Amino acid sequence: METSRKYGWTVRGIIALIFLSISAVFLLLGLLLWYFDVMGDRRESLIFLASFGGTGVILLTVGLICLFLELYRRSGLRRAYESGNYVMAKITGLQTISSVHLNGRHPYVLECHYVDPHSGVAHVYFSRYLYTDVRDLLTSDEVPVYIDRMNEDIAFVDVDAVLPEIRIHK
Repeated sequence: METSRKYGWTVRGIIALIFLSISAVFLLLGLLLWYFDVMGDRRESLIFLASFGGTGVILLTVGLICLFLELYRRSGLRRAYESGNYVMAKITGLQTISSVHLNGRHPYVLECHYVDPHSGVAHVYFSRYLYTDVRDLLTSDEVPVYIDRMNEDIAFVDVDAVLPEIRIHK
């Protein structure tokens, strides 16, 4: 599987892209109405610039914050994966995420448990969204979980290591 799809986009990233595109429209519309002075009155043009431009700036700020958080999350997952520091976690279940749906289908996530032998602490990790029920396709009951050396909260569950290539035909 290609590396760019491994980490996936979350809802926050998609919202960021939507907010950034809408903010560009508002900013452009505000600047064009102000620059060409459509109303013939500079005061009204400034009102349009303030209202459309202000809305555009607010949407741009929200979009940039969401995009930054999404890119930070993805870089953490990439850093954990590329560090090569992994543990084998036991797959304990496949959960349906009922709060999210795409085309009338709910995604699944693999739940994995790992008990640290040194501290005795149990860690629970979840995979990225899977849009196919993979219960019968798993080739192993353990999956590699790549953990960031600096922050054990950042971990990448490598589902591709225990799944065959999946091609969906309709």
